[in-house]
Amino acid sequence: MARQDPGFPGGIEETEPRLDRAQIAQAALDLLDEHGFDAFSMRKLAVALDIKSPSLYWHVRGKDELFDLLIDVVLGKCRLPAEDDRPWAERLAGIGLELRQVLLAHPAATRLLPGRVPFGPNGLRLADHIIGILRQAGFDNRLAGYGYLLLLFYVTGFAGQEIAFGKGPGNPTRLAQITRFLRELPADRYPHVTAVADELTGTPGLTRRFELGLAGILNELDRERRG
Repeated sequence: MARQDPGFPGGIEETEPRLDRAQIAQAALDLLDEHGFDAFSMRKLAVALDIKSPSLYWHVRGKDELFDLLIDVVLGKCRLPAEDDRPWAERLAGIGLELRQVLLAHPAATRLLPGRVPFGPNGLRLADHIIGILRQAGFDNRLAGYGYLLLLFYVTGFAGQEIAFGKGPGNPTRLAQITRFLRELPADRYPHVTAVADELTGTPGLTRRFELGLAGILNELDRERRG
């Protein structure tokens, strides 16, 4: 019986990789990195590839399928370490930090993640790696699945908000603008926000905040496992 398409373009890895699609996705990522999301168009992508626009649609059905492929290219840049003897939480924390850095390096592409199921070949490898670490550490299937989703949702959501706050290449003044805005709010109307304005945007930086939240997730998973 033929396998039904689950609706995730490129979601199942093919025996023979379609290098043309990979090249198109990488070229799209390069355009997004250089010019940003709002300036992207299929016409500009065709020019970058030195082909006519209609030729793109032999390879991708449209922007939605292209963006699914592009997200998978980004996830493929997350390095997955080989098995080692470190504690499971340390290994997952390392993956979380690595994935965050990958997403911050491609802010325009990271905007595409909400609402997309990242089940291309690279996304599936990432999922399988995380779930495998948890199962090998003694988590049952329910908690291993929860752990993967919690890690993915936390990292992608945090990175997306970091970009909005000014983190990532090409956006150096955004954080200063937000800091100034918070400091200038009327204290009588927003007493608690203005009291912590510098804590929201100042040192030791967003990495420490990220690590704090990630540790909370991993600690709670461990508590659930122990019953």
